[in-house]
Amino acid sequence: MLNISLIKDGNEQAFKQLYDLFHLKLFHYFLKRKQQHEIARELTQCTFIKIWQYRLSLTETCSIDTQVFTIANSILVDHIRMQTRQHSLQETFLSHTETLQQQETVPQFTFEKNNCIHTYISQLPPVRKKVIELKLVYGYSNKEIARQLSIAVKTVEDHVTKALRTIKSLHLLL
Repeated sequence: MLNISLIKDGNEQAFKQLYDLFHLKLFHYFLKRKQQHEIARELTQCTFIKIWQYRLSLTETCSIDTQVFTIANSILVDHIRMQTRQHSLQETFLSHTETLQQQETVPQFTFEKNNCIHTYISQLPPVRKKVIELKLVYGYSNKEIARQLSIAVKTVEDHVTKALRTIKSLHLLL
């Protein structure tokens, strides 16, 4: 029998029991929804990390199954949102680059084929590089980037604008 109060107190043995009890169930839950082993494994791991981080918010009045799967569901929703944002940003970026490619004498190629985007990003200043990677590669919102880097949202917006301007100018030099 799982003792939620022991988990809340940080008892690693009780947490291991929780892990052993729910690991396979969570993995199958995520696998059924995402159909990819690696993603299911990652989301399962993220769920246990979040349970451990927020173990003090666990309650003994609600079943542990409900609490675990509520956290798992929020992890899944966050993952889907991040994928949607990332896809949207990539589409916007690719659309922008295609527009650039159609202008004047810009060579006809895509960033995907030549991996130019990584070259351009690597030439940015460190903070700007980190901001644009979080935005384009990981799909974070400006607010999430600001929170992660402990900077203002306006600063993030400024870095994104300047990074895209720099990428555009580097692209036009080709």
